[in-house]
Amino acid sequence: MLSTVAMILILAAFFLAAIMNLAVDSRFRKGLTRFSLVFAAVAGIFFYGYGYAWKRGLNLVSLIQAMFALCRVFVGANDLDTIKEAPLFQYPVVLAVFWLTHFLAYYVMASAAISTIGRKALYRLRATLLRRGPLALIYGIHAQSVKYGRYLAREWQCSVVFVDQEYNAVFDEDISAFGGVVEKGADALAGNTRFLKQLNIKPGKRRMALVALKADGRENLRYARALLEAMTKSGIRPDQTILVAAGAEKEAASMQAMEGEGYGSVYAFDEYDLTARCAVQDHPPCSLITFDEKGKATEDFRVAIVGFGMTGRAMLARMTVNGQFTGSRFRADVFDPAAKKGYLYHKPMADLYDIRFHDAGGDSEAFYAFLEENLAETRLIILCTESTTENHRIAGDLDGWFPAGQKRPPILLATREDYQWIDENGHETNDPKEKAYPDFVAMDAMAMQVHQIYCEEAGSRDSARENWRKCSYAGRQSNRACADFFPAVLKAAGKTEEQVLAGEWPPEGETMENLARTEHLRWCAYATLEGYSRMPEETWNRRAEQYRQGAEPGFRISVDREKRQHACLVSWEELEELSRKENEATGGQADYQQLDRNNILIMSRAMQARKQAEEDRTHGRISV
Repeated sequence: MLSTVAMILILAAFFLAAIMNLAVDSRFRKGLTRFSLVFAAVAGIFFYGYGYAWKRGLNLVSLIQAMFALCRVFVGANDLDTIKEAPLFQYPVVLAVFWLTHFLAYYVMASAAISTIGRKALYRLRATLLRRGPLALIYGIHAQSVKYGRYLAREWQCSVVFVDQEYNAVFDEDISAFGGVVEKGADALAGNTRFLKQLNIKPGKRRMALVALKADGRENLRYARALLEAMTKSGIRPDQTILVAAGAEKEAASMQAMEGEGYGSVYAFDEYDLTARCAVQDHPPCSLITFDEKGKATEDFRVAIVGFGMTGRAMLARMTVNGQFTGSRFRADVFDPAAKKGYLYHKPMADLYDIRFHDAGGDSEAFYAFLEENLAETRLIILCTESTTENHRIAGDLDGWFPAGQKRPPILLATREDYQWIDENGHETNDPKEKAYPDFVAMDAMAMQVHQIYCEEAGSRDSARENWRKCSYAGRQSNRACADFFPAVLKAAGKTEEQVLAGEWPPEGETMENLARTEHLRWCAYATLEGYSRMPEETWNRRAEQYRQGAEPGFRISVDREKRQHACLVSWEELEELSRKENEATGGQADYQQLDRNNILIMSRAMQARKQAEEDRTHGRISV
């Protein structure tokens, strides 16, 4: 009877250890193992010390026997038959604690066995389970990619496979904790057809996202191209695939499928812009100013930026695009001794927007003189010197300089890796917020609806998904930027997302017009950042004549993508005259003001689409 109980406990301990290794966070598992070891050792000393002292008396022999019995506990044995006559063991509760002690000792033994002898078996079990459902293939292993893998496994309910030849094994336990697998064999590193077969990726419904996150963007491109070639040979359809790639955006964009081979959806980014995008999403300019009941800003938005390296440039770009509001004037003051040198000086943007460059650093007399004169009007200070230490040093100096009791602007500290927020009261966020890679499924669900309303306006009867499939990478990026701005539209309208989803949309009258004007300001800033300039009138007239004489299908008078010129880069009021001229030349019904209104009207549909995408993702369906 006793051996039967012991066998049951041993099997139960092995089962528990297997579950813990497969499904539980490694930190919890380690904590449970430490507790079990200590409890089993202390309780074992008590039970066997007491039992053998009662059986053999207090002597050296009983001590040695108790020690051997204690050691045997951790190899799945027990000596209850020898000591069960002791008075204490006549109580059921004592026997229960005795068996609990052995169970925990068996668990320690089982956990150790699984972590060594059983590691390969567990790996093979995980690898087998990864052959079903949506798959996220992450190329590159580091702290951020592991964090993103955990998010994908939890939120997408998908299988996660990491590919990397050289990485720090310290990440192994974290990856195992959420059921991920690391592949570093020759086929995995080559991204060939054999690897796709190993992953059970074949023509059909299974979706796969390649998330290429190596620090070297060229490596990401190489792997993405190799995998694309293998998928093409294997007959994998573009609509089964997604590519997310860090670095080399232009080259990654060329791999998006439209009518031929490629990835069904592509999202490429550089780390600097990603940090800026996430920071602006968490702390948008709209949250730092106020609006009236008609959606019109009641304050100007002014930002001071210290440091104009890659992070500073990305921050300026995001702030310029997201800081445009009807009724508000935008101004940025950039402090850097070398701000105007070389590629980093974006002159077209500086010419069109109130961006002022100061040849001085964040610890200069000129910077503090500027703050003394403009502190009341400055809505935000961004420190992005490319050094976390330097950012914090300047922030500390500013904290001591701000006049006591005077309202101070919040401070955003940013580097390529992360960012941190200090509010107007000087309180820092509890922990520096590490950026997360984009939730491109939810983002594209909204962007798809933005694109669809343009297509419907042009007479398309195709579905949103079909029109999105035919949309270029540049077009998708433009629609994504529009969707990113929705929180600002909500703030200006005085609405919450819940209200919009409940049907309290769209706004009417003057509010709608002010929101549409704001959207046009945002679009102008975005187009300027993308390298577009206003189309000269003589160019427009020449293109109008070209249209009349019979231009190629798809020719648009007001847009020259090759020369990066756009006739809509004018004020809101001028759009009405532009629409009239174009309709006169084409016989069409263009209404460029209405296009901006449409981007406001679509918000309810876009948010419903995002909600549906999030529900699909929760149930393991990648819907974009």
